[in-house]
Amino acid sequence: MDRKSFLDTVCSQIKYKPVRGEVAEELKNHLEEAKEEFVQAGWKTEEAEEKAISQMGDAEEIGKKLNKIHRPKLDWKLLILIIILIGFGLVVAILQQSTNSGNRIQHTAIYMLIGLVFCIGMYFLDYQKMQKYADLLYLLATILMILPYLGLANMVNGVNQLRIGSITFMPCTITVPLYLIAFIGYVTKYQKENRIKIQIEGKELSLNKDLIKITVLTIISFVLIFNVPSLTNAAILAFSYLIVLTVKIMQNKETRVKNLAIIYGSLFVFLIIPMIYMMFTSPYRFERLIFSFKPEMDPQGSGYTGMLQKEILENAKWIGEADTDIITSDNYIISLDSNYTFIYLLGKTGILASGILVLTILLISTKLILNAKNIKDPYGKMLIIGLSTLYISQSLASVLMNINLGIKAGINLPIVSYGGVYFIVNMISIGILLSVYRRKDINLYEKIQVEEKIG
Repeated sequence: MDRKSFLDTVCSQIKYKPVRGEVAEELKNHLEEAKEEFVQAGWKTEEAEEKAISQMGDAEEIGKKLNKIHRPKLDWKLLILIIILIGFGLVVAILQQSTNSGNRIQHTAIYMLIGLVFCIGMYFLDYQKMQKYADLLYLLATILMILPYLGLANMVNGVNQLRIGSITFMPCTITVPLYLIAFIGYVTKYQKENRIKIQIEGKELSLNKDLIKITVLTIISFVLIFNVPSLTNAAILAFSYLIVLTVKIMQNKETRVKNLAIIYGSLFVFLIIPMIYMMFTSPYRFERLIFSFKPEMDPQGSGYTGMLQKEILENAKWIGEADTDIITSDNYIISLDSNYTFIYLLGKTGILASGILVLTILLISTKLILNAKNIKDPYGKMLIIGLSTLYISQSLASVLMNINLGIKAGINLPIVSYGGVYFIVNMISIGILLSVYRRKDINLYEKIQVEEKIG
């Protein structure tokens, strides 16, 4: 059997066609090295190639083994947990339909269908292609942040909402994950040697071009989000950036202490201090912070919503509706605002159902963390870390806020809270996470790994 026949036979056993070229190249290199060793040992070229092929073993058996390695995988555990969350979202829509005007069930079903289509599309898309389009994703996010200032906006509670046709939504709903994915692309493509030299007062400075680009674009994203204004989204995005950067820096043992000190120091000076300044110079933000935990200090003012939540918590049953009219009337913010989905669900269905929801959130968070540890591809690993941080921080912040253990902020519960665009964006993120897992045993197999599997 010649080399071409051998490679064709092996690849014919691999059902996932996109990796056949990669496998063929790996095997070709392996054969070339083995052939070279036989030639150096005194064998003729043609005989050396036959010997190398023979040493590899039966082509069909090798192909079957490689097919098992390179078979796409669906993360069934994560998918089942996500379906449970979607079910909770549908339950919320049904409950709210009975007390509020509007056809919420129909709208929820439509957006769920659209979200599912996008999720499936992202699942089958090779996530690695997104890395090449980091600049385009960043540009798209920036354009969406600017559009409200070009007349495509509605002012809602002092915040610019983007209006496209009959759909109105907060730009940060889309731009936060877009900025994060672009940022991950920049960080994973970072090259230490990509430097530029400049002269300042006769002294030559060597600066890293990738670092300059990441720094400048990060600052711009924060300036645009702060200008919405959306302190909450800025904080969530900053935390996600920080986790991604920390993981990246920790990979280099020699410089990680120095670089972590620089990053955390810069974060404190350029982000934490401005956020504290905004908090204390805006009375309503400062009040929100204080009365989020102690609503009884201002029960008819800034603590009003917290008092409603407290009443639901005090009257909640294990199963069934709480003994309070707060969750039965559309006159209360708890019944209307999607930020309070968790406490609404607790009041309508009881502690047991809401406890299952919390358990589901914790299981998803744990599964995502474990997935990140098992991904070999650097870009895929960072995508899971970044998007998981976004999901976990939003979910935990939303639940804590709903039970008066967190700051009152405009945070929805991912996948469960009502909101069409928000749900679709979340489903796209889930599709990306599933796509990374799907290829976890396919991308970036080193030659030695192939040798071990077929040896």
